[in-house]
Amino acid sequence: MGFGVARKDSQNPLGDAVFIGYAGYAIPLDAAEAWVTALYASSLRAHGVRWVYAVQGPADPSYSQFEIGNSKIAAALQTEVLPTSQFVLVAGHSSGSFVAHELLGQLAGGLDPAGVTADKVVYFDLDGGQSGLTASAVGRLRKAYFSSAFDPGTGTYSPNHGTMTSLGATYASKGGYFDTDASAAGCQAGATWCLHMVLITTKPHNPADADGIPDYSDFAGRPVQHGYVEVKAAEAGIVP
Repeated sequence: MGFGVARKDSQNPLGDAVFIGYAGYAIPLDAAEAWVTALYASSLRAHGVRWVYAVQGPADPSYSQFEIGNSKIAAALQTEVLPTSQFVLVAGHSSGSFVAHELLGQLAGGLDPAGVTADKVVYFDLDGGQSGLTASAVGRLRKAYFSSAFDPGTGTYSPNHGTMTSLGATYASKGGYFDTDASAAGCQAGATWCLHMVLITTKPHNPADADGIPDYSDFAGRPVQHGYVEVKAAEAGIVP
């Protein structure tokens, strides 16, 4: 499905929606697939997602090589997104947000000539970044949300909180910023990178730091994080 991209037709009888999950820096494709599979089982199926994409993390934190096959995704969406498709849900975690922004820019810049995705894309920037996200790309989205994790017990935010709140203010009319609750995550006080992984798993493996591949692939007793979907589902039209 293009370099670093896996796709599955779940044949979900509940709907024709699409989900594209962009993993963070250096996360391999099999771990991204495990994350998206867990997310589908816990949330996306019930919301009517049929087409499921998992995208591996970029080779460097800034995604300077532009190596991911986003143009293949854009081309496939031209036939997958139907008039009956309720939404296209895109989630970019950490450096994966830069890869997601490339796709959003492509759709706005000519790779969606019929406009099949216009006003259907709901984007979640999950403690990610800003690079590559343009006003023109956001303008054709249905919603754009920006979230970092917050543990009220320790008063600690995940590391990209400043960027998320800034983007949320810039694009408040499209949805804006909100906290993802990390009160039950078990992260130590000041452990910002543990909180970074709360956007993927409700209970990260390392309470003091990030532990990327296990947090993306091992959800035994550590449910996948889907709270950001549920809290905005009604507002964003993420419904069957």
